[in-house]
Amino acid sequence: MIKKAIATFLFILAILLPLLCPSFSFAEVKEIIAEGTYNMGDGETPTVAESRALLQAKRTAVEQAGTYVESYSKVKNFQLTVDEINVLSSGVMEVVVLDQKRSIVGNSLNFWVKIKARVTTDKMEEMSKRVKEKSVLEDYKRIQAAYDKSQKEIQALKKQLAAAKSAEGKNDIMTKIAEDERLFQTNEWFERGYAFGIAGKHQEAMEAFTRAIELDPKDAKAYYNRGLACHNLGDYGQAIRDYDRAIEVDPKYAMAYVNRSFSYMKIRNYQRAL
Repeated sequence: MIKKAIATFLFILAILLPLLCPSFSFAEVKEIIAEGTYNMGDGETPTVAESRALLQAKRTAVEQAGTYVESYSKVKNFQLTVDEINVLSSGVMEVVVLDQKRSIVGNSLNFWVKIKARVTTDKMEEMSKRVKEKSVLEDYKRIQAAYDKSQKEIQALKKQLAAAKSAEGKNDIMTKIAEDERLFQTNEWFERGYAFGIAGKHQEAMEAFTRAIELDPKDAKAYYNRGLACHNLGDYGQAIRDYDRAIEVDPKYAMAYVNRSFSYMKIRNYQRAL
């Protein structure tokens, strides 16, 4: 009698468990190993040089993740464009640094990093809807374009520095290198905030956009996106102040006006919303 009851219980449990814990049944995991390198030149800082090596590794991982995401999206019929697949791949990818080394190569310091990128499918359907927003695609393209521009400029500046003869000329180029690094780091923090926002991690997104703003207080996009994060956290007052700042920097920022009205509606200030 007892054995029959246990058998019946286990049979029922086997039926109910997939329904109670669907993530255990359906979530898939793809792990990608990628490497990146960067040679640091005069005037550059180790922190940013390391970030440039990491960027190379991440981009390699995103390319491989894109193939996996594209295949998965076709099975699930998400109907994503190439750009949307790239955004989704970047958003669902969790990166862990496995190893990193510094070595002398010729007259420069070489940075090498090895990462493991983990792609999970448990939130892919939900996030696939977010990446279809026009603003998300625009932000992603802007981030990648900023990285490409920085990589080209830093290589040109290093060549100019090597060819410079006067101390004044070298100091001028060093100043430009420092400025390029500042913009690189600003973009890096913006990308983190953007990825957190897609993943619905609004507290982390707010903190990342704050770091971007500290590096570039005139970045209207960073204020706007921090405003979005604050709104989603229920801090409507701070959201309004961030939208105000975004509009102050860029008076033609239409979406900042729109989302500011939503925050005013949340605090029932309908006249200001209007």
